[in-house]
Amino acid sequence: MMERVRDEGNISRLESLFDRYRGIVPKEVLVKEDVLLKGLNFSEEALKGEYQEKAYYLFTFDPDKPEVVKRRARIVPQEIRISGGIWGLRPTIIQSRHSSNSPYTVGLMDGKKVLLLDGIPVAEVEFARRPVYYGTRLSNGMAVEEVAPAIYWGETADVTAFRICEYWGIGGQCKFCDINENFKAWGGLREGVGVAVPKGLVAEAVSIASEDQGVKRYLITGGSIMDGKKEAQFYLGYIQAVEERLSRRIPARLNTQALPPETLGKFYEAGVDYYHPNLEVWDPKLFSLISPGKDRLIGRNEWIRRTLEAVKVFGVGNVSPNFVAGIEMAYSDNFPYGFRRVEDAVKSTAEGIEFLMSKDVVPKFDTWGLEPLSWFGRAGVTPPPLEYYAELYVKYLELKVRYGLPWPKGLGEAGPGISKAPATGFMDMDK
Repeated sequence: MMERVRDEGNISRLESLFDRYRGIVPKEVLVKEDVLLKGLNFSEEALKGEYQEKAYYLFTFDPDKPEVVKRRARIVPQEIRISGGIWGLRPTIIQSRHSSNSPYTVGLMDGKKVLLLDGIPVAEVEFARRPVYYGTRLSNGMAVEEVAPAIYWGETADVTAFRICEYWGIGGQCKFCDINENFKAWGGLREGVGVAVPKGLVAEAVSIASEDQGVKRYLITGGSIMDGKKEAQFYLGYIQAVEERLSRRIPARLNTQALPPETLGKFYEAGVDYYHPNLEVWDPKLFSLISPGKDRLIGRNEWIRRTLEAVKVFGVGNVSPNFVAGIEMAYSDNFPYGFRRVEDAVKSTAEGIEFLMSKDVVPKFDTWGLEPLSWFGRAGVTPPPLEYYAELYVKYLELKVRYGLPWPKGLGEAGPGISKAPATGFMDMDK
């Protein structure tokens, strides 16, 4: 057990929130969200040894620019797990988001990794281990993790099939997103593959990963294609190619735009179990401003209609559109549209959650990572306070119970000390 030497501002602030939300929001959720918001620094000593390095294949999620992160001697771990410490935390898995200015640092003390907050050790730390299938070579000589890296503490084989988004070409990209900039900075991690990973390589990689007993599911994701029919054909081809090898050995998650209902049955028949037509933000005005490409080519009302129709195909609990939690509070001189008060932001998103849950849709969240090369990053917006996440998750749990819905399926088990969802704390809430 670590001994507390002195108190500091960030520790006092967290402990005041522990008291405020005692019995309502677990300490683990508050610490996790704080780390996700502020990012993590790492000492060079802590980065020695073997661990699973972060896969920069979709977004960076980092508060630091890529050139800062790439100056490190090593790529940082994909995820960390904190536990114990001065607050007696249950094991909590957190996505690594590199920030050299964060008050949180992973360092070494007496040869053990610890999480330091303002220089004070607050928790013990483990890095995600390299999955067993890492290092296996595909038929073209690439390592399998270059195509299907692991997330969710090794439980999900994650495939970014299309590594850019076409909305960027018309200035219609989502304002929180840095997918194209991420490809420019980190595309060399899969040198020679290009923006679209060959279907055969994906099928081979997922097949190998699925033989690892720790892998519980796989995810096919990637950027948007402006022609909706082409996008449906593109991603359907990946599911079909994988399932020709897997024959539904493990469940499949699909993350795309809201697809036309007439195409959804093809995905279900091909083997998709869990569908994520990510809505991003509920407020109609903010949707049009934050996701202009989606608004122009599909439209918010049509997006919602398609999401509701998807429940008829995939079933209750299997349709989980994502909200990027916090972007409704994005605000600056360059973007004076976000909610200024926590209660207003939570009320807006809760209205969306309730509407969707009343129709048997179970939304999910990722905590907003303010990437400097996203539109928001360049516009100088600020992230929401920690209280926003506590209030949002309390409301989510209340609505989930009211409508008698399960946790979003495909994300693994929920609960403090149990959840392996790395980029959000809502799955760490008490059931």
